[in-house]
Amino acid sequence: MADVLSQEEIDALLGALSSGEVSAEEIKHEEERKKVRIYSFKRPSKFSKEQMRTLDMIHEGFARAVGTSLSARTRALTSVTIASIDQMTFEEFTRSMANPTMLAVFSTDTLPSNSILEMNLKIAYVIVEKLLGGPGSVMKKLRTPTDIEMTIIKREMLTILDILKEAWVNVINFVPHLETLETNPQFVQIVPPNEMVILITFSVVISGHEGFMNLCLTSSMLEPILPKLTASSWFTSGKEELSEMDVKRNKEMLKEIAVPVRVELGSVKLTFSEILSLNIGDVVRLSRKAKDDVDVKIGTKVKFKAKPGIVDMKKAVIITKPVEEREFTFTSSGSRS
Repeated sequence: MADVLSQEEIDALLGALSSGEVSAEEIKHEEERKKVRIYSFKRPSKFSKEQMRTLDMIHEGFARAVGTSLSARTRALTSVTIASIDQMTFEEFTRSMANPTMLAVFSTDTLPSNSILEMNLKIAYVIVEKLLGGPGSVMKKLRTPTDIEMTIIKREMLTILDILKEAWVNVINFVPHLETLETNPQFVQIVPPNEMVILITFSVVISGHEGFMNLCLTSSMLEPILPKLTASSWFTSGKEELSEMDVKRNKEMLKEIAVPVRVELGSVKLTFSEILSLNIGDVVRLSRKAKDDVDVKIGTKVKFKAKPGIVDMKKAVIITKPVEEREFTFTSSGSRS
């Protein structure tokens, strides 16, 4: 997009043209020179700016969800934000990693090629110590994790991969599978060294300690879904109708939700002084007669009418009829009846 000149800059340019300090040919030559861009054939740009913006939006939600999950599991204030998102060769990515580090190589059931989730050992050890009940201090000298530490970190990596699956659900449904955990970047060669990858770097702050987490997505993995990596398709995909299987699954999940059910025998309005003067043995007359039906509330709404009684020496009610939602009609004056 062309730069917008201010009124002062326009006046200065017109003044330079009229005085002869700058000629129209020089301006035209400068514009032509600006159209020339440097292009590296060793590092071709495979992803457009719009695709990069879409990836940024997807992983902003992913970062927030990971931060919430780590805060709950470690019981420590945790912040996860996107530090940068770049495209580079796989060789550049492997050279930029520390040794040792924590590398989770994962695959998906619907996309080709593998990808990598890397967590800096500095922050990984803080998480492990917090999960084991420690203060979450930073090691002065990083070392290769023990078998017990690897097991704990593996569980956290699986949790993060599940969150990644949810973050991508509006673009594509996939199930991530953890292939292996490595600590040496040289042992991880999932694609040719010159293949372009998307590197998303996350800043992780937990208990005041800052570290980094990297998500490396290979171009061969993203190739089949590149047309979907646009803002319009991303938002549109979220509005698709649920399948019959999704509806059935949602109904089954709703059946497991606990909802409070209350029976209201009646109500009465008392002043504060009347409440203070109540004593043992006093009778408070309710608004409902003994022979009237009582209200059965689901949550805060009256859904059924019932008769109170006793079953097996326990208080109970028998449903007599459902209560339909009240319909209100508005007159021209704004009152309702």
